[in-house]
Amino acid sequence: MQKEENRNAGILLNITGNGKGKTTSAFGITIRALGWGWKVGFLQFVKGSFETGEKRFFASLNHPSLLFEQVGAGLSWHPGNHKAMAEAGWKRAEALLQDDQMDLLVLDELNIALHYQWLDLDRVLEALKNRKTRQHVVVTGRYAPEKLLEVSDLVSEVHSLKHPYEKGIPAIRGIDF
Repeated sequence: MQKEENRNAGILLNITGNGKGKTTSAFGITIRALGWGWKVGFLQFVKGSFETGEKRFFASLNHPSLLFEQVGAGLSWHPGNHKAMAEAGWKRAEALLQDDQMDLLVLDELNIALHYQWLDLDRVLEALKNRKTRQHVVVTGRYAPEKLLEVSDLVSEVHSLKHPYEKGIPAIRGIDF
């Protein structure tokens, strides 16, 4: 039985690991939250302006309770000012963490931005700690920092046992992006 004082508190979820499905899991949570009438923000810290199925879908959906933005410079191994883009994206995230109307905020691939030190971990932890009380946050990406895992309420680690890339099969539109 859930304690009364915790019933309205938002939780911090972290979905990490080297396997496929971290962002996909966050999309499932997003769809579930939208189904309950929640206002959801979804910020992608690595995708940049890369065309993806989710970007196309959410743009066509034009759902009034969903904010979907790609705030990164693209894949980490591609050229670009990743640090500056992550910083601008984090400023956006900080504003949404204080938005009274935002029920769920997904920070997709934030773990990657923290791993490459494009963002200051202590600043991120402070903002997450001081977010609106009822707001839920999902963080995804490989390489989740230990300090972030420690303060997370739920941690799921996705492991890869086998991947088509290992056989030389490139990313597939509709499956991988």
